Amino acid sequence: MRRDKITLMPHEVFANAQKIEDRDQRIVYLKRNAYKQVKTILQLAYNDNIKLDFPEGAPPYKENEETRFPISSINRIFVNCTKQAKYSKIRKERWFIGILETLSAEDSKILVAAKDGKLTTFANKKYSKITKTLVRDTFPELIS
Repeated sequence: MRRDKITLMPHEVFANAQKIEDRDQRIVYLKRNAYKQVKTILQLAYNDNIKLDFPEGAPPYKENEETRFPISSINRIFVNCTKQAKYSKIRKERWFIGILETLSAEDSKILVAAKDGKLTTFANKKYSKITKTLVRDTFPELIS
């Protein structure tokens, strides 16, 4: 399923998926909205082989007040990850803060929760239906 244009932010995709009661319909919806940024967050949240060398929780950063932005910013998480591995923890954290400050406030919170493996439990279980099992059944290639 190829999309010509990305129209929803990752947090909007997750919020819409959360509202869908039927699990099979939720899977179809996620597949239709499976652009790279959404998949990147899901992979970070649920692939046990991916661990970022950051402390748990959000680093001190300034929330972006813009509601719309070029969402390609999330792709920067994994770009040059091998290069980031050799840097000091302080430099890595600055790099991560830079990413968080370019995202919308809600997408930044989602990214921090995904990094910590807490996507289903953060913000009073706001995305409780976006589980590892759902992601495995929807995108098995992300978790293997």
